[in-house]
Amino acid sequence: MYQEALHEHTHTLLLPKMIKIQAGRFVMGGMEGRDDVEGGCASNEWPTRSVYVAAFELGKYPVTFDEYDAFCRATHTLMPDDNGWGRGSRPVINVSWEDAQAYCAWLCKVDGRGYRLPSEAEWEYAARAGSQTAYAFGMEIDQRHANHNLQFGMTTPVWRYPANAFGLHDMCGNVWEWVQDCWHDSYHHAPADSHAWEEGGNCHERVLRGGSWNDRPRYLRAAYRVKNYASGRYNFEGFRVARSI
Repeated sequence: MYQEALHEHTHTLLLPKMIKIQAGRFVMGGMEGRDDVEGGCASNEWPTRSVYVAAFELGKYPVTFDEYDAFCRATHTLMPDDNGWGRGSRPVINVSWEDAQAYCAWLCKVDGRGYRLPSEAEWEYAARAGSQTAYAFGMEIDQRHANHNLQFGMTTPVWRYPANAFGLHDMCGNVWEWVQDCWHDSYHHAPADSHAWEEGGNCHERVLRGGSWNDRPRYLRAAYRVKNYASGRYNFEGFRVARSI
């Protein structure tokens, strides 16, 4: 199975493989009984609200070193450090939100289509994949589901773990994923549709989702959200791309 997935992925060195996500509505944020794992929901996950998500496309995997290195070579950009863990089909790490923006802009030029980061609402909708549980696969997570909790102490190839019901890999664990939105301390006055929330808040800090190889189960929940400076680069942060339809 791994060899088949790797074979598929090696044909997408330049353009990430995209999955069409159908339109739908979901309740965004932390809900008691649905999202309370290891101590319950965080205050920045409230208040919950119903959000309509228009159809869009999302990367099947986080952007890999193969894909990002192609951008670096084409634009004479310094390649990010892989921490000695390997490049290839591992998710790119040590990339900032600003680096992700530059990569999306380059993809738009080489492919002629509108690549971007997903909004926070699009990301959570895709991570839930129609589920009514803390994770797309249920209320508990272990080493069969995702790379987390220091089980390897590093990233793993993006095809290693099963996809969710939408066909997306690594929506929890492996690397935190940058989204487009500015940081807000709560969802008060958040939009009722799925566009990125860039009004108000702190736009020097941007949102990350999904947890990483370094994190315990609480932080891999679909509702969980953290922030970092847009220029920050760490070995537990990466991203995946989206495209409007």
